Amino acid sequence: MNEYHYKYGNTPYSTQSYNQGNGFEERPRVPIIKVNKPIVTYVLIAINIIMWGLLSFISSKTGESYNELLMLFGAKINIKIIQGQYWRFITPIFLHADITHLLVNCYSLHAVGTTVERIYGHTKFLVIYLIAGTLGSILSFVFSINPAVGASGAIFGLLGALLYFGVEHPRLFRAFFGRSIFMILAINLGYGYVNKRIDNFGHIGGLIGGFLASGIVKAPFNGKWYLSKATYIILILAILASGLAYGFNYGNNNALLMLEELYKHDQNQNWNEAVKIGQDILDLKPTNKNINIEVLWITAKAEVITGKYNEAVEHAKTLVKLSPVNGHYLLGIIYYDLGQLNLAKEELLKAKALSSPYPNIDELLRKIGD
Repeated sequence: MNEYHYKYGNTPYSTQSYNQGNGFEERPRVPIIKVNKPIVTYVLIAINIIMWGLLSFISSKTGESYNELLMLFGAKINIKIIQGQYWRFITPIFLHADITHLLVNCYSLHAVGTTVERIYGHTKFLVIYLIAGTLGSILSFVFSINPAVGASGAIFGLLGALLYFGVEHPRLFRAFFGRSIFMILAINLGYGYVNKRIDNFGHIGGLIGGFLASGIVKAPFNGKWYLSKATYIILILAILASGLAYGFNYGNNNALLMLEELYKHDQNQNWNEAVKIGQDILDLKPTNKNINIEVLWITAKAEVITGKYNEAVEHAKTLVKLSPVNGHYLLGIIYYDLGQLNLAKEELLKAKALSSPYPNIDELLRKIGD
């Protein structure tokens, strides 16, 4: 059986099959094209460009760096979200790190968005885009403490919308998209995995959000379980509830909030409080390397000042495993304070060999002598 497909541009419109024995076999037409002009896609592209232009203009007029303005205007910053700025779940999808980031995402949005908007219509397309972008920010909030901006999570959501289209119309999906969608996803997720600057959690969250949002806006309530609106509503609510509960109460975000308090104790020289909260953070076993480095450094310093040298040495040795240059330097300082000059010299020389940024190493080595 051969199939003939009618399409608008690269987008499927309806199908009609040809039976070699009986001629054309009529089937119900599938209402694929909802709108001809993808207006919302162009509006979103315009908003992205306007926001980049606005921040660049403000930066040039005020002298404030573009990156600082990104933080001010709504980048995903976990500690700010924990402190109540929940709007940062949605605003990052309209901000971009630089002109290259902007152009790549605008091109991708045009390439995918025009097709998805024609299939789903203006309103449903916008709902899918916003839900996908928001869920991408939420998964990034849960699993990554790094600041993030960019429309890529929402764009991955549009790919998720095409995957949902494949669930509803598998034959059309194979004919017009086929394995190309899966190849695009594999390449982009793979590249995001090896490039540490890319927030893959945001991409995965957006992909899931776009797929589920498509089911919510498109599936009937009384269809098969995998084509039922209720299924997608339950799934997305479960992901949102569990993700937000974990993000606000456990994991690295909880440690990040406590780290802010540790910084205040360090700045105010409340050393006993710093020792206590530092140990509390370490007991949480945060998985983020940078959090552990910061906490170990401040805690060991506070322990030295409060005379807890044994604990300080153990924490400094742990720091060596995570950041050798900082760990060896800190161990050298501790041993120097303890009068164990041979050990101090050994550790300071190791730090110097690693191109330590601390300027007083040579002075300490001269004081130790031979």
